[in-house]
Amino acid sequence: MAMAVDDVSFELRRGETLGIVGESGCGKSVTALSIMRLIQKPGRIAGGEVLFEGRDLLKVSDKQMRMVRGSEIGMVFQEPMTSLNPVFTIGDQLTEGLLYHGNRSWTDAYEIAVDVLTRVGIPDPHDVMTAFPHQLSGGMRQRVLIAMALAAGPSVLIADEPTTAIDVTVQAQVLKLINELKVEFGMSVLFISHDLGVVAETCDRVAIMYASHIVECGSVRDIFYTPHHPYTLGLLSSIPAFHKPKERLTIIPGQVPRPTNYPMGCNFHSRCSYATERCVSHQPELASVDDGHAVSCWNTALVTIPENIARLRR
Repeated sequence: MAMAVDDVSFELRRGETLGIVGESGCGKSVTALSIMRLIQKPGRIAGGEVLFEGRDLLKVSDKQMRMVRGSEIGMVFQEPMTSLNPVFTIGDQLTEGLLYHGNRSWTDAYEIAVDVLTRVGIPDPHDVMTAFPHQLSGGMRQRVLIAMALAAGPSVLIADEPTTAIDVTVQAQVLKLINELKVEFGMSVLFISHDLGVVAETCDRVAIMYASHIVECGSVRDIFYTPHHPYTLGLLSSIPAFHKPKERLTIIPGQVPRPTNYPMGCNFHSRCSYATERCVSHQPELASVDDGHAVSCWNTALVTIPENIARLRR
């Protein structure tokens, strides 16, 4: 049995933004979908716990879980075009969740939907309510998805690559919007991305994922200034320096293993310059190296921070 996510454990604190970072296919989105219990067959959640407000979401009934989605935990999905139903208006899709999660009339739901569209910065919200998804730009559709996730007032927002496929200007607007709404609504945010620059600007803490495992977790300062895992070093070394336009970027050799062919021991050992025999045969556990900073690596004492990462601290 292939494990898309294996032994992943993290804590999302009240009012913070936790970033999950990693390459495509490492398990970021599967982690988010598992929290929401939206894994489609033949996939399944094989074990573990998702503890939220004193409840294990993996043990509540389907009906109870449907009440959690939207009203307590909202989610912004990756693709704004495919996440919106093309045959229903924006108004239909926004009011559906509001009608399901509360004893509201359609008029009340409509007014709440218009208000939340206004809050996410959409001009002419009444016109947008009657529009179909294909009539909106990518940035507008992304704002609609954020509005849908926030409409019922959840305490947790899961944002799965919310800036994918939109231009840099709109990306900055969306990130600013999420931060402002986080403060306004008092939410916690689980922010999934592969963009380290976005994570550095947006998150309080960061979890680095590689091939189904979290390999390092700590504050933004820990991850960017004092990384301990060779994979984190590799990711940071690939960031170009604007003040050194001709600097040669470091690459991580090899390829990410397929979930059906993960090696024994540490999943990163075949690409790691610090690997030893112990790495080949035994998977390291996530262990604390400092207050709030944990790493899954046998050889943290050997890891040295290269010059192109050390410059971040200057």
